[in-house]
Amino acid sequence: MVHEVKNIKTKLPPLGINIDFWVRWAGLAGIIGLLYVCGATISTVLGVYLGCKILRHLIRLFGAFLSFVFTAVSIVILVIIISLIIF
Repeated sequence: MVHEVKNIKTKLPPLGINIDFWVRWAGLAGIIGLLYVCGATISTVLGVYLGCKILRHLIRLFGAFLSFVFTAVSIVILVIIISLIIF
């Protein structure tokens, strides 16, 4: 069954059917329609979008910082353990 679905997906682009493209356009039209019905302004939508992007980057930066701190702490602990074993 999995191979049949894979074969269907590989046959669709040569046939000129680009489903992902139309699904994205339909999703974008649905979101724009929902925003129109809710009465949101362009500046509000842009602010929410940029806020989400900035928040995502801050979370990734914080994760990288925590990764660096935990790596440094583990290296220090390993050096202490090795020095205690040697001496």
